[in-house]
Amino acid sequence: MPPTPGRHPQAAPSHQAERLAQAAGKLALDLHAEDLAPPTQQTGWKPGPIAGYTAAALPLLAQARAVLAAAVAADRATGATWDELTAVLDVSPDTAARRYQA
Repeated sequence: MPPTPGRHPQAAPSHQAERLAQAAGKLALDLHAEDLAPPTQQTGWKPGPIAGYTAAALPLLAQARAVLAAAVAADRATGATWDELTAVLDVSPDTAARRYQA
């Protein structure tokens, strides 16, 4: 699918990537602050019975996958071949097709 005139095809993946980077940075800062605080002052991040740190990071993984899928679509729209994309993604053509073809 060719890019829409007047619209930069990388804008959506770039915006998504920026939001993901901000969320990941916030999580990293929160975890670091929690690690530095004395136990009596640790109020924000307490691993619960269901792996609280992992649960907090899991949405970032889903967002990263969505950003990557949008970036692949944008690259395809600007003419990137599947051979070029599979080389960058370091996956087989079959795997790329399963993950990213609509």
